[in-house]
Amino acid sequence: MSSSPRVPLGPVSADPMGALSETMSDLLRTWSGALDPIRPGDDAIEQLAGMNDAGVVRVLDQLGAVQHVVEVLAARVMGSVAERSRSGIVGHDPLARSHGYASPAVMLSERWRIPRGRAATITSVAQAITPKRALTGDVIECDRPEIAAAIEPRSAVAGANACEQLSATDSPTCTVDHEAVDPTDQPRLVRSALSIDGAGALLRELRLVSSAVDADRVHRAVCAGIEHCDGAPLAEVNSLARLVRTSLDQDGPVPREITLRRQQRCTLRELPDGMIELRVFLAPEAAGWVRATMDAVVGKHLRQVRFTDQTANEAGTEDPSAVQPSADPFDDAYVPAAEMPDTRTMDERRVEALVEVFRHAAGCEAAVTELAPVSLIIRMDDEDLVDDSPWSDGKAFIDGVSEPITAATARRMAADGRIIPMVLGGPSQVLDLGVGTRLFSKAQKVALAERDGGCAWTGCTHPPSYTEAHHLQWWSRGGPTDLSNGILLCGFHHHRIHNDGWEVTVRDHVPWFIPPAHVDPHRIPRRGGKPRLRVA
Repeated sequence: MSSSPRVPLGPVSADPMGALSETMSDLLRTWSGALDPIRPGDDAIEQLAGMNDAGVVRVLDQLGAVQHVVEVLAARVMGSVAERSRSGIVGHDPLARSHGYASPAVMLSERWRIPRGRAATITSVAQAITPKRALTGDVIECDRPEIAAAIEPRSAVAGANACEQLSATDSPTCTVDHEAVDPTDQPRLVRSALSIDGAGALLRELRLVSSAVDADRVHRAVCAGIEHCDGAPLAEVNSLARLVRTSLDQDGPVPREITLRRQQRCTLRELPDGMIELRVFLAPEAAGWVRATMDAVVGKHLRQVRFTDQTANEAGTEDPSAVQPSADPFDDAYVPAAEMPDTRTMDERRVEALVEVFRHAAGCEAAVTELAPVSLIIRMDDEDLVDDSPWSDGKAFIDGVSEPITAATARRMAADGRIIPMVLGGPSQVLDLGVGTRLFSKAQKVALAERDGGCAWTGCTHPPSYTEAHHLQWWSRGGPTDLSNGILLCGFHHHRIHNDGWEVTVRDHVPWFIPPAHVDPHRIPRRGGKPRLRVA
């Protein structure tokens, strides 16, 4: 066997092992600083037991930084393994096969003892960020240099300029007093725009993009996606990755919508333990109805109605079942649900909602309650709404479903009375009611749902029907019942805002959550709300 060929690296820190060593040193310093000074403990179990909550969280965060640095380095190594495993390298046996593995991903899976799907993600990222060497010896740039740069850890020394180095340019200014922070008492801040899993999600969607799409257009879309992914939870990165793919779809949503409809299926089978397994694969249009109906039923059980329609009040037709305002220690606009011990998970609630829907449809008079009214919100641009030509590539989005539908499908669905069209850029109802009105109206909640997508807290997946409209500046302290002063939050995160001291601000229609010092000493703002993508 000949000597292994030298595989060039892509954009990477000058000293990757040095970066790993520094991050490990930070972990050791964080661990030592979190120990109980009186009884540090003899082993890890005793030492962790003696740490306070803040110390354990600091250790956890630093472990995450170490893991990311290790995974980036692993991707670089796997890029070399994949390059050495290519067939056709003169005088060199494919590395993976020579060691008895069918592919580099299988090699990583078995040697690291991790699931093959996880190994495949790391390997796909590795292949995208590693330059190739042509037979002539020339080095070819890696497939995705944007992703190669985005996964690289960025670090900054804690101190006066830390947040300036790490915060997004359009994020609110950090509120922490850095002059009072001792840099020697804080570990370095280590962040990256993309995690390895996030990079894998973006690459997975890019593989669905036609090869005929202009490379410069792909580059701009990927850069815009990475910018919006910076600091976002993985669930939001997955949604943003789909938006990147959608923005690059030259054929429009029609072919994909047809394909997804053909893939719909439903299976029902009995399992050995007596349970019945129901599996359903739905296209976006069908999924929109199913999700909206289940969310409405679950939301009705979670809490009572808290939003009164002001136009109905003026006409004297207010729903008598609506809950009237009552005193609240946090915010007069917030009416907490009755304190009932309920340990059911959301999955269990959805099962009950599904059964209730079928019982209601079957005309059973013994149904527990009437179904909650269902409204489906469809968003589309005004120009797509008016362009009804057969060759139009206009698209629309159903709330809670990432995959777009065609404009023609949206028009057909809009014939149903339960559809709420959210036309962007066109005339709309006046929604800012000022300080004279205490509760947010239904129309305002629809508008907030369009902006926030549900609970606006970073990474929360609760839909609008599970949320409350929260005044950023409390109504009891003069805060107006306007969209600029409102935000949707689920009950759990509403209490977190008040109890833990989080600050919330809305800038350019984007909610930002600023953590208290005990959660993040640097108080770096976290972007919330619905994932959006604006490609320049």
